[in-house]
Amino acid sequence: MIKDVIDFLMRTSDTFLATSINNVPKVRPMVVFPIDENGIIWFFTGKNKNLWKELNVNPLIEFSTYDGELKWIRVSGEVKLIDNLEVKTIIFNLLPNIRGIYSSPSDPNFATFCLEHWTATIYNFALPPMTYNC
Repeated sequence: MIKDVIDFLMRTSDTFLATSINNVPKVRPMVVFPIDENGIIWFFTGKNKNLWKELNVNPLIEFSTYDGELKWIRVSGEVKLIDNLEVKTIIFNLLPNIRGIYSSPSDPNFATFCLEHWTATIYNFALPPMTYNC
């Protein structure tokens, strides 16, 4: 159920996102915003960053996070590079420190991207993995 994945992501931090460019993997910490009940998972970055350039060449990503106890999740899919002012406004208001990087939600360097369709597997040291598709 999509809600299980969203609930898991909302309870965790320290998310690490992997991209690949020229068959070289790149992993970086990211903030994830699963703010849509339809399961759309949102991210943000700067258009001047390597991540944005990598996603323009290869939109396939995978990210993972751990709940600090027994469970972790792996989510993969193809991102869509969507400039969503509503999402940027939410992010801007939720993360006050971002105001030191971007002047406003409409800052031309402030970019959003999302996963509309993804596969997630929640792993548990004590139980079999559970896979979800959106």
